[in-house]
Formats: sequence, structure tokens, C-alpha cells
Amino acid sequence: MTMYDAIVFDLDGTIIVLTLPLEAMRSDVKKLYIEHGLPPQLLEPADGISSSTLKAREYFLNNGMDIDEWNDLQKKVDLVLSRHEANSARNVSLIDGALEALATLRTLGVKTAILTNNGREAVDIILDKISLRPYFDVIQTRNESISPKPFPEGLLQIIERLGCIPERTLYVGDALIDAAAARKAGVDFWGVITGETSEDVLYAEGAKRVFSSLPEMIQFLVKSFEQNRSAGTSSFSLY
Repeated sequence: MTMYDAIVFDLDGTIIVLTLPLEAMRSDVKKLYIEHGLPPQLLEPADGISSSTLKAREYFLNNGMDIDEWNDLQKKVDLVLSRHEANSARNVSLIDGALEALATLRTLGVKTAILTNNGREAVDIILDKISLRPYFDVIQTRNESISPKPFPEGLLQIIERLGCIPERTLYVGDALIDAAAARKAGVDFWGVITGETSEDVLYAEGAKRVFSSLPEMIQFLVKSFEQNRSAGTSSFSLY
């Protein structure tokens, strides 16, 4: 039996409708690395932003680039991503029923957070348009994370800020990098299929449960909480 004290959520494709131009973002990041000397043959069509960055880092740091130069290059990558994200954020919309579901979850007293690979500029635009702050104890972007997903450091930072432990934390998301970050952090992962990844793929990547949407997932959590409360337990206890 697993007991959860905190639930951390991805943002795009999980709480808000996924409108990011992901292919354009991936293409522009690859182009930037190639312009700075990365051999194009090292990148594959299936490489996303994270895998392209891993390959670029290994290549550049093994071929004369120092860490300060690499960090400067990452600032350029951040600018490329932020431009796309800011444009998308201005047209943000919630997944149907998400806000009401989050409000219900909040009344149960469980600690909650958002961990997103979006930059702070785009997230602030989203938060100005949609009042999400009251529903979360922490909202963390890639700019506040030591390393973005699929690295686990951002998730571990949030867990520490919430005063919890990985074994009693749940991460909810729609993408492969969400599953990877949870696995590396030692955190259970539940998937939703409102983003870019299918149910079968999410299960294959380690999801313990997969739901059609965030409201369906929270309805399941609330039902579990009520069952546990009637049994004299105040945490989410889930098999």
C-alpha cells in the first residue's frame, strides 16, 4: 500500500491544453546547436529538446568548450524556448474541468505543486490569465530547477520545499520526460492522455495508473481519500 502526502503536477497537456509548437521548438534548438558547431549527424529526428541537449553537452564539453561557454549557450536556448512559450501562453486554456477538480483536491489538505519545463516568463503569463496560484503550494519552472526534466533534480527540489519524501510523493504528467523524472527521483508516476503521449506508452514508461484526464484522476483520488477517511486514515492510501 502506498500513502501519498504530496502530489506534483506537470502543466502543459496535464492542467492546460497543450498548444506549444513542440516540433518547431525542437527544430530551433537543434538548429542552434548545429550553428554552434554540433555535427548534424549526432542528432536524430526522434531527438527532443532534452536528448538533443544531452548530446550537445557531451560533444561540446569533450571538444574544447568550457562550462561557462556551455552555460552561455544554454541562455541562448532558453531565449529560443521562451519566445515560443510566451506566444503559446497568450492563448492558454484549461483542460475541461481541471480547475474545479483542483479546487476539490485542495479542500482535502494534500500538499500540491507544479513542476514544468516551461520558463518563468511564460508561466507568469499563464498565471496572469488563469488563477492557478491558490491551488498550489509551489509552482516551479525550469528557471528555478537545478536541471529540467527528464532530470530528477527539479522534482527533488519541490519535495524538499514541501517537506515531504519521494516515497510518499506522486507525480502526474502527460509526457515521457515526466515519467523519466519521476522514475529517477524515486517517485510514483501517474499519466494522463490529454497531452502528447498515449496510454500504452505511458504504461510502458512506468506509469502505475493512466487516466483520460486530470478531472478523472482527481475524482479517483477523492474517492480513495473518502474511503480512507471512513476507515480512520487521513492520507491517500492506494494499492
